[in-house]
Amino acid sequence: MKKTLFLVGFFLALTIGSTYAQKFAFIDMEYILGKIPAYENGNKQLENVSKQWQSEVDKAAQEVEAMYKKYQADLVFLAGEEKTKRENE
Repeated sequence: MKKTLFLVGFFLALTIGSTYAQKFAFIDMEYILGKIPAYENGNKQLENVSKQWQSEVDKAAQEVEAMYKKYQADLVFLAGEEKTKRENE
């Protein structure tokens, strides 16, 4: 009987203690980071670099697309060596 009461008491103590341990909070990081000027400047610089790189990638993709279309148009007229040379470009 004592053992059972001890186990029940021990179990209750553990469950009550664990309910108090489960605390959480909400932190608005956008508000905090928005108040830091260095974060704002860094974020703007990152956006500018990202736009620049994206434009470079788009330009390269357009060049590749133009080269591929030209290759497809000239494919009928090319000899064997010229085909492999153009494919390697």
